[in-house]
Amino acid sequence: MPGLVDRCGVCGKQFNFGLPRCSFCHKTFCVSCSFRVGGCSFCGKECGHAFFYGGEEDVDEGETARSNEEE
Repeated sequence: MPGLVDRCGVCGKQFNFGLPRCSFCHKTFCVSCSFRVGGCSFCGKECGHAFFYGGEEDVDEGETARSNEEE
C-alpha cells in the first residue's frame, strides 16, 4: 500500500510528508518555494504582499485629483 504524499502547489514536486499551506490562498508549498513576510510563510510574493499590504487597492490618481478639486 503506497504511503501518503503531498504535492507542492507551486513547483509540483511530491513529498512524503505534509506540506504547510499558504495563509492567504491555502495552496500547499515546499521549503524551496516559500516566501516569508512578517514572520509568516506564503506560497509566493503575491500572496505575502496581498495578505499584509492589501491586494489591488491602489487608488487611481485621476480620481484623487478630481476629489481634491471638488473640495
